[in-house]
Order: sequence, then structure tokens, then C-alpha cells
Amino acid sequence: MSIQQLRALMAVVNHGGFRAAARALNVSQGGLTKSIAALEEEYGIDLIDRSAKGVLLTARGESFLEFAKAILEETDRADRWLKTNANDASPTVSLGISIEPSIRLVPAVLQDFRRIMPDVAVRLTQGISHDLLSALRESKIELAVVRLPRNFDAGDLKVERLYQSEPVIVGRAGHPGARATSLRDLVKFDWVVAGDTSQQGAMSDDSIWELFDREALGRPRFAAISNSLFSIVSMLMESDALARVPRALLEHPLVAKNLIAIPVEEPPVPYWIAIVYKTTRRLSPGGQTLVAMISSFARISRAIVGEAS
Repeated sequence: MSIQQLRALMAVVNHGGFRAAARALNVSQGGLTKSIAALEEEYGIDLIDRSAKGVLLTARGESFLEFAKAILEETDRADRWLKTNANDASPTVSLGISIEPSIRLVPAVLQDFRRIMPDVAVRLTQGISHDLLSALRESKIELAVVRLPRNFDAGDLKVERLYQSEPVIVGRAGHPGARATSLRDLVKFDWVVAGDTSQQGAMSDDSIWELFDREALGRPRFAAISNSLFSIVSMLMESDALARVPRALLEHPLVAKNLIAIPVEEPPVPYWIAIVYKTTRRLSPGGQTLVAMISSFARISRAIVGEAS
């Protein structure tokens, strides 16, 4: 059963015949007849009594007509609502960003995006990768630019890797462990990590586990788990806690000279930053433009870094 078949049936009833109904709907009479015949055949019920006296509804056709009217009325209401909201609503793009891309990548792109599409509002949600990817799967956001978790199963998500980032261990300027050369020298300090504060012990920074496990140093003490970059930076600046953060954070003017990198000899564990969206959801025009601009900016940045090295 389709809306088209219901409209055909209603038109035949309202106009008293197939010929007049076909003219009203601007379709061929043969096509209209086939449409209603297909509906009757699908359910094995005669809805129209075709006789020399004209077109009349059968008893079952009379009963079914009430359902058809109700369905078409609701369909028309839904159509009006969609058209009204499409005309009135301001276009938006809902974008989720994790800590790394929120420092440099996304702010740089948004400035150009606003010049190109000034009427499109960008709704930003900052959080940890796990939360943002869950929100993406639930269609709460349209796009996510995040650090890819290890062993990430994309499933129904489209993943475009943008660049690899190298984390560093940081502490406040003048930190007592500033001259440490090995991770072993830093085990005694507390650590601040990015994670889900709503779940006991949940973390997104699995590189912390990987780093300490690889060096057989046991598990570090956690001073705090936070999903806010501002909170993490504040705790680092006001305590002797350490954190493993993107190197790009040290270039931010609010952090420069307040936080320092501690260059231990153990090699860092790099990770990928990627733009992610659902394959089953059509991107809005603004979303398509933002994806293209973020991808282009990442390619140009990689080329510049490659030339510099």
C-alpha cells in the first residue's frame, strides 16, 4: 500500500470516476486504474464495484475509505510541517570535537567556513572521543573530529584519517620532575587524564595504560579524570600532577610558558585524528562543506610539516 494508491482511490471517489480522477491528478487513466487494481490485488479485497451504473465503493471499500482519509490527512499535515520548518529553520551543522582538534584544527577551519557560509550556525560539542562517537551513532551530532580510539570498529561510520598526532608528557613550569629523562622517574607523581566522569574508572586516554604497561611500571595514580580541557590545564598549572596531552597544546597562547614538556626517553605512542560521520545519514550542505574544508586544511598542514622536516 502506498500514499499514491490511497490518493488515487480518494480521487476516483471524489470525482465519481476514473476519467475525471485522472484529469484531476494529471495522470493517465490507465495508470490510475492499474494503481487501484494493484492495491486490491495486494490484499485480495475489492474496493470498487465497476458496473454500468458507474464507479461505486463496495462495503469493504466504504469501511476502508475512513482509514484512507485519516492517513492522507496526517500525511498532508506532516508535509505542511516539513515545508514550514524547512523554510523557517536556520541551517546548522552540529559538530563534535575532542581535545586535540579543538586546539588548532577546528578553530582555523571555522574562521574560513564562516566567511563562505555566513548563514550556517555551527553547534560545537567538545568531549572525549568515546562520548562523541556514541552521540554520532545516535544522530545527536552530524560530524565528529576526534582522536581515533585504538582498535576502533567503525561499523556504520565513515572514517577519514586526517593526520597523526604525537602526545607529550607535560607539567607546570618549574615542576620538580622537569629534568626527568625516563618515565620511571615520573611514576611517583599523580596524573590527570581525559575520560568519562559519569562512569567509575572510565578513561578515553588508553595511551596512558599502553605507555606504563609497555615499560612494566604498573599503573599510575590518577589525581583526576576530566572531560574538560580547561579543567585539565588548570589542574596541571596549579599542582604537581602530570598529563599526556597533544603537543599542539603547548603552542596555545594561554598555555605557553605555563606548561612545559618533559622529554623522557621512552618513545611516544602516536594516534590518529579523523573526521567521522554516519554512512546512513545524508550530510547537510553545510556539513558537506565543513568536511571538505577540514580535509583540505589537514592535507595542506601535512604538506607544510613534510616540507619543513
